[in-house]
Amino acid sequence: MRRIKTDVAIIGGGAAGCYAALCLHKQGVAPLIICKGLVGKSGASLFAGNLVISGKLLGNTDEQARNTAEFLIKYHNQFLIDQRWARRCGEWIESVYYPELEEAGLYFRRDDSGNVVTSPGKIRSVAANMQGNSGVPFMDLRRKQIIRAGIPRLEETVVTALLRDAGGAVCGAFCLDVLSGEYLVVEAKAVIMATGYSDRLHKRSTGTREMSADGIAMAWRAGAALVNMEMQWWHTNDIAHPPSWQRMQVYPNPMLGSEKSARMVNSAGEEFFNQQQDDPLAFGPYTVQLKALAKQVHAGKARYDGGYFAGFDNCDAEEVDRYTTYGKIYRQLGLEFPKTLVETAVTSHYRQGGIDVDTATMRSTVPGLYVAGGAGGHSNGLIALATFDGKVVADGIVADFAGLISKPPGEIEIEIERRRLDGLRATSGTGPAPVIVKETLRDIMWDKVGVEKDKGGLDAALEELSHIRSHLLPDMRLSNGGLRANYEWLDAIDVVNMVDVCELIVQSSLERKESRGPFFRTDFPDTDNREWLVANVLSKSGNGIKFQRRPYELPYLEPGFERKANMEVAW
Repeated sequence: MRRIKTDVAIIGGGAAGCYAALCLHKQGVAPLIICKGLVGKSGASLFAGNLVISGKLLGNTDEQARNTAEFLIKYHNQFLIDQRWARRCGEWIESVYYPELEEAGLYFRRDDSGNVVTSPGKIRSVAANMQGNSGVPFMDLRRKQIIRAGIPRLEETVVTALLRDAGGAVCGAFCLDVLSGEYLVVEAKAVIMATGYSDRLHKRSTGTREMSADGIAMAWRAGAALVNMEMQWWHTNDIAHPPSWQRMQVYPNPMLGSEKSARMVNSAGEEFFNQQQDDPLAFGPYTVQLKALAKQVHAGKARYDGGYFAGFDNCDAEEVDRYTTYGKIYRQLGLEFPKTLVETAVTSHYRQGGIDVDTATMRSTVPGLYVAGGAGGHSNGLIALATFDGKVVADGIVADFAGLISKPPGEIEIEIERRRLDGLRATSGTGPAPVIVKETLRDIMWDKVGVEKDKGGLDAALEELSHIRSHLLPDMRLSNGGLRANYEWLDAIDVVNMVDVCELIVQSSLERKESRGPFFRTDFPDTDNREWLVANVLSKSGNGIKFQRRPYELPYLEPGFERKANMEVAW
């Protein structure tokens, strides 16, 4: 079994992980990136449609800065956010993020006069270089920077467990090189969890196959506290058919360089959402769209898995094609653009919750374990925010570095993990293949832990998940017992993580007895700021789970009401 030593092991090669590695490297700390896919070529960051929401490139003013703060705190995180972190992040985006990206050669789309093209409204965005495609050139740039800096990386290598020393501090990771089947032990003074969002847990999802909540599962098993795991975000307008196109969204969000955008139409042919009429300032597009759709579902004029339509038939094709990639989707499906309205459906998008951290340093509650980006539970979405986390976590580790003592992981832990993985590769089971168990899990999460939830459905989900844990997991059957490029084995590893995290999501959903933003509890339909404007923190307690409520400080913005029907709340 090969052993590798490094200063800092970074698990994940997206926006947060790459930027953390670059910042550590500049400050003389040696990072190693371990990526389940390819650095800069997989995961959520690659799919970013736009980049960020403010900055001097957009002619930033004091009013624009206030708009940005309001968007982040109220409309994008429903007040479940450290407002001081949000302000620090906004200031960094303005002063560092944009200038640094342009200096590195990332091209922001400009018009013939040289002005940066933006979306309309008080909350604006930019693209590099087409709306719907910004993540590709952004992550290509990051990959090139990593290679140019000589930062070592282990690609197509999955981390299966965090390793701890005798004192309980995280001091490394147990890894599997998927292509060779070789086990690796990485020893480090600190570990950064940057595995991104836990998106691929529902039947319909925007997440890539790598995103099976590995980081959250491993952190939980290592003893880390989690927070707001119930806060799932949703796309309303991803293509319904064919299922393999579910990540392709017919965005009803503000369109780059235009005063128009896609519109949404119910099964009766009635328009029920148009950005310019229903959210013209572009403050809360995702939540506004979801609530508008929910009302159509309740009226029997749409379903969450289809039965409603979206398109650009109110726009000129040239106008859409100039700055966006949306027309390409229609043409690849053989649909006339922009006249055709395409059937759309909801997909799970990023999760607002995750591993609980100190937002000043990105330390988790377990010594030696730090977190950055979507695996953290302190903010929701946006590639710029994940990048800022990379800077903060690097600074936090550099500040702590003198006190970080490299201790070897426990040999018993290493042996237990090796045996666990060997057991998952066994072909003697009589049950379903791992991919079938994955599909079963996603069906449960979609049917009972989907957009609208209640106690009865959540309790039923827990029973079904318990059955999977006790009956299906021990009896999974692999057709391939080989070591090399055994993706069926990888599916089996993923399934264990998925079961752990799905149970935690359901427990957290039961605990939050309100509705807030995209979190709909039909048995608790009101947003309750008196009782539930809190971090819903869960931690291990013996063999069970302990919940605590930690109030959020409100130094800059307050909701302005104690209790109100969530469907009537703008955010």
